[in-house]
Amino acid sequence: MRITTAVLLTLVSIPATSMIPVAANAAPACRAVSAKVAMTAGGPADQRVAGTLCLPRGHAATVHLLIPGGFYGQAYWRMRGDRQQPSYVETMTAAGYATLAIDRLGTGASSYPPSARFRQDTHQIVIRQLIRQLREGRLGGGRFAKVVLVGHSLGSTLARTVAAAHPAEVDGVILTGESSVPDEAAIARMGAGIHRATDDPAFAGRGLDDGYLTTRPGLRADWFYHRPNADPKVIAADEAAKTTDVFPPGDSYTPPSINKRIQDPVLIVNGEHDKLLAGARSSSAALHAQEAPFYGPRAKLETVVIPGAGHVLNGHRTAPHWFAQARAWADRRVGGAAR
Repeated sequence: MRITTAVLLTLVSIPATSMIPVAANAAPACRAVSAKVAMTAGGPADQRVAGTLCLPRGHAATVHLLIPGGFYGQAYWRMRGDRQQPSYVETMTAAGYATLAIDRLGTGASSYPPSARFRQDTHQIVIRQLIRQLREGRLGGGRFAKVVLVGHSLGSTLARTVAAAHPAEVDGVILTGESSVPDEAAIARMGAGIHRATDDPAFAGRGLDDGYLTTRPGLRADWFYHRPNADPKVIAADEAAKTTDVFPPGDSYTPPSINKRIQDPVLIVNGEHDKLLAGARSSSAALHAQEAPFYGPRAKLETVVIPGAGHVLNGHRTAPHWFAQARAWADRRVGGAAR
């Protein structure tokens, strides 16, 4: 099995704000949802995307649609890199925003169709269906007037692709673990740590075809973390929660040249020690200088580099810092929080 650089690229792809604690009486109301979706435009809605919808007190006009990266599921957005501080979901619901964290098709609790049924745009088509269902109130929590796409790695690639192609459907975009300058050599080396899910003890006997892949034991700790700033117990839990994934045929890493078509506010957040990015990571200003030429004025681009963090931002002790940055950005650029 050959893992191409084009496929692997899909895996990576502000002033300081104080951390915001979650009050004991602000626990979100969360429930599992199952959305019927089609894999192709106009195709049958014969698959299901599993997710968790969390609502704040009062009615939120804005929902954050949380899209995990390669080999990650919805649990990524409930990770606590600092186990004494809130997760992304808890931070946003405490601020008055709804969140929908999903398992993409072929991951977690969602459907596992034959890998040959995936097309290059399947994941984007599914995201658009979820946006529509959220706006129409078909997933609970009422109708949401605004939808913010929040991605990590591959999820970021999908978020900006949808936002560029269908700007009227999105109200804001948060991109993490991805930039216009990935380190292709590092990504290629990482590919040695990816194998068929059928060859992994965690997924043996599941009946998955050879198009389903997963990470070899130990890859996440080596490639996704800056160990000096990560709790070993969090890394172990991350390894235990790994999922499978399917990467459709073709070059799934959408080039940054499309980003000028994004007409909504954009926040980019990356870790200082992200091993899969080759571009600016020394400061937020340097990242902004690198990314700004790829975006138009309507994106109102803001950038943040999180010190001491690797690729998996949510798994580091500094995770609450970027959650606070995202909350402040959402208040300033999108609004719609319940009050």
